[in-house]
Amino acid sequence: MKESEARNRILNVTTRLFYEQGYNSTGINQIIEEAGIARASLYHHFPSKRDLLTAYLEEMGQQFVNELTAYLAPLKNPQRKILGLFDYRIERQYHTSFGGCHVMKISAELEKTDASAFSLVAAQKEKQKQAIINQVAQLHAKENAVLPGELLTETLFLLLEGATISSTIQKNIQPLKQARKAAAKLI
Repeated sequence: MKESEARNRILNVTTRLFYEQGYNSTGINQIIEEAGIARASLYHHFPSKRDLLTAYLEEMGQQFVNELTAYLAPLKNPQRKILGLFDYRIERQYHTSFGGCHVMKISAELEKTDASAFSLVAAQKEKQKQAIINQVAQLHAKENAVLPGELLTETLFLLLEGATISSTIQKNIQPLKQARKAAAKLI
C-alpha cells in the first residue's frame, strides 16, 4: 500500500468514527482494525491521537468549505447566498441524520483546560464564519443592509450556530427554517 493511500485510509476511518461515535469513544485499536493497517503505519502518519484530532478537524473543515463553496456558487446575489448558508445547513442536517456540526461535537468532548485543542476548534469556527464575512461584504458593497457589517456577520453567525445546535437536539429543521426567516429580515 502506498504511503499516501495508508494515510488517507486512516484519515477516512478516523473521520467517520470521530463523527459517528465521538473522539473519546474512539480508540486507536479500533482505527487500526477498521483501516486495516499496521500499528506502525498509524504512528508513522499520526504520532498521537491528538495528531489524528488535528487532521480530522482540518479535513472536515476543508470539506465543509469546499461543499459550501460549491453549494453557493450557482446563487447569484449576496442575499440569496446568505440565505443559502442556512439552506446548506438544512441539507447537511438531512444528510447526517441530524448529526450536527463536527466542531461542536468535538468541543463538547474536550477537557476545559485543553487550550491547544480549543484553539483548533476556534480556528475551524473562524473558517466557517469567513463564509459569512465574504457574503456580508458583497451585500454591503451592493446594497444597504439593516446592520453594519461586523454586527450583521456576528448576528448571522450566531443565528446559524444556534439553529444548527437546536436542530440537532430536536432532530428537525424547524430551528434552521426560523433562523433563515430572521436572517432574511436582516438582509
